[in-house]
Amino acid sequence: MTCQMTCQMTCAIADPGSHSVLPSIIGTGSGDPYPLYEWLRAQRPLWRDASGVWLASSHALVTRILDDARFSARPPPGAQPLDDPLGYTNMVVFETGEAHERLRRLLAPLFSRKALLSLQAFIDGEVARLLDQCEALPRFDLVAHIASVLPVRTICRLLGFPDAHGASYLQASTGAWQLISGAPMSAEERTLAAVQTETFIGNVDAFLREVDPDAAPDQAASRFLRLEQEGGIGRREMLVNVLFLFIAGYGTTLLSIGNSIAALLRAPHAWQALVDDTSLVSQAVRELYRYDPAVQSVFRYAWDDVEIDGCRIRRGESVMPLIGAANRDPTVFAAPDEIRFEREAARALTFGAGPHSCMGVALARMQLESLLRALLRRMPELRLAPGWQPRQQHGSFHGYDRLIVER
Repeated sequence: MTCQMTCQMTCAIADPGSHSVLPSIIGTGSGDPYPLYEWLRAQRPLWRDASGVWLASSHALVTRILDDARFSARPPPGAQPLDDPLGYTNMVVFETGEAHERLRRLLAPLFSRKALLSLQAFIDGEVARLLDQCEALPRFDLVAHIASVLPVRTICRLLGFPDAHGASYLQASTGAWQLISGAPMSAEERTLAAVQTETFIGNVDAFLREVDPDAAPDQAASRFLRLEQEGGIGRREMLVNVLFLFIAGYGTTLLSIGNSIAALLRAPHAWQALVDDTSLVSQAVRELYRYDPAVQSVFRYAWDDVEIDGCRIRRGESVMPLIGAANRDPTVFAAPDEIRFEREAARALTFGAGPHSCMGVALARMQLESLLRALLRRMPELRLAPGWQPRQQHGSFHGYDRLIVER
């Protein structure tokens, strides 16, 4: 029996038919995708959407696809190539096989234990500085005042960029973030995003040309330049991977901070539990990343014909593992729609699985943990301001553009 026949027999609600559900997952607006995820997991855990994209929604299927080397973030040779005038496929996230492993080895020192420990005092200091500016305010926008500032300053410090460059790099990276998100864009929006991306790349290139790798040998920029001199990486490849590190380190952390704090403040018992016992913060952060991840889905392409649960995914077809759906699979997580600090969060797929698992997971957690500890200590009475505060979709990225809190 084929998977499509099984779906037709078990569906308890109206069949979407020729209607694609992708806009509910990687569209724009303020829709909540979790009810759709629940339906997909129960009725069609692996299903070919009307768009032609295969959707995988169960934890087991998402894990299997992410672990399977026959699925890649780029199409196989000979298939319809990605529209990639900017060279995005040279990013570590899109590379495959030995090319991917080579880039991971080159970038791994940035996320070593030693490198991250050296950032802890900086992160804690930034959190304190930002909260000092908010402490006298009875009401403030957590995104504008904190979540959009802390990650960009942290990633600039990690990459060795001067603090003064942060604002201009952030503005220039907006287009790159839109392009990588998979969000629907008009031709004009896509052209503008490409121009912004080239501006970012040009700014970083200009900065690198002024760096003396012997003057600060431990800085990331110096390491990149030495690798270039040794033939380990080309200039354009270096620049697009710096771009990826910047938008991944900034954008996903920004959204994760908003998602996590909003979720906690909407669950007063959970917030109060942390106020009463801040030793739970590390467990809480792992659970919050599971509960509402910033990256809700990723794209993969089959490099061979692959048979999964009676479904034949043909070479070149695209698959979308739904991270947000897998993280709330009730066969893996008891009461998945609840925040439970005690649950085993190691099985959450927020940071991926397999060869493309996220290298920056520890850095992302460090920032949220530092901020959460400081908020609990300095603003234990924090709450969401009244009124509708929607969580926005930006393609695969979901989170808050603004989050008004009060004391």
